[in-house]
Amino acid sequence: MKKILFITCLSSICFGVPMPMPSSMPSFEGNQKIGVQNTILTQVNGTTLSIMDVKKKLDVAFHQSYPQLADSVQARFQFYQNSWRHACLELIDHELILADAEDREIKVTDGEVREELENRFGPNVMITLDKIGISYSEAWKMTRNEMTVQRMMWYFIHSKALQAVTPQDIRQEYRRYLKENPPYQELTYRVISVRADEPQESRVLAEKAYTKLSESHQSPEEIEAQLKEMAEAYKGGFIAISPEYTANHLKLSDAHKLALSQLTEGEYGKPVVQISRVENKTISRIFYLSRKKDFPAPPFEELAVKLKGELIQKAVAAESDRYIMKLRNHYGYDADHLRESLPDNLTPFSLR
Repeated sequence: MKKILFITCLSSICFGVPMPMPSSMPSFEGNQKIGVQNTILTQVNGTTLSIMDVKKKLDVAFHQSYPQLADSVQARFQFYQNSWRHACLELIDHELILADAEDREIKVTDGEVREELENRFGPNVMITLDKIGISYSEAWKMTRNEMTVQRMMWYFIHSKALQAVTPQDIRQEYRRYLKENPPYQELTYRVISVRADEPQESRVLAEKAYTKLSESHQSPEEIEAQLKEMAEAYKGGFIAISPEYTANHLKLSDAHKLALSQLTEGEYGKPVVQISRVENKTISRIFYLSRKKDFPAPPFEELAVKLKGELIQKAVAAESDRYIMKLRNHYGYDADHLRESLPDNLTPFSLR
């Protein structure tokens, strides 16, 4: 049975993960309401889940993460829209885990629940719950269930994931990281191109330019005028200085990499004679390395904690998938029914 409910609204975020807030709120927002089409979504191990169950879960998550948006109808509507499917799937998984906890007689004490309620909602629990719109018994059940799920996840997912990640795995991950992020040098350089009409004169001019540059102990732009004057003595003589380039040496062409690898900062390389692809003429290039900065690979000790954390996250995801699939098979939960219950065009929340 379906029923349309209307509620005055509050905020916007993805369940568990903040979502971008609307850039501006409509001035008429105070008159808006959110329509909730309450319908049964699915049944898990004898427990019926509806849109209202999802809404209550989202309201609590919203209050804990974004209390400052409590008066924004537009924001809360965005939150519902972005989050309800994820929250529904999470509720289903939690019901399966709770069934497993019951079979294994894993329990949370009333004292633990009471303490967690105060942690979540503050010392004035009843006042806070009234603002959120859920009863004390609903909050108690929700908190107890979430604490039970967390305990089960530690026993059957996180603890196994921690044991699965070995020191050898971390070393292997470090080697993979180095392969994908090798150490490199950042090179800042210029290229001086030298050319004359006759190939032999072009080579002579290049040698003279190289000698002039090397003996000057100056950067090429500082003696550019002298170089151009030198070129005028040759038919078709031409000397051009490139802009300053900065590049990762691993991404340079083989020719540039070879020419620059032999240089120290402030040093000129001997002319490299090439054939211009554009004009099919002999041209000489002199490389000038102005700066060289090393970016070595971070040591293993610096990355070990980060890499371990990433491996554990992957292991948790894999263990979680295995555990949930095992529970679905054990309790006979039909995932096809869920796909039928949550068609792509289902929109249980509307802004009115």
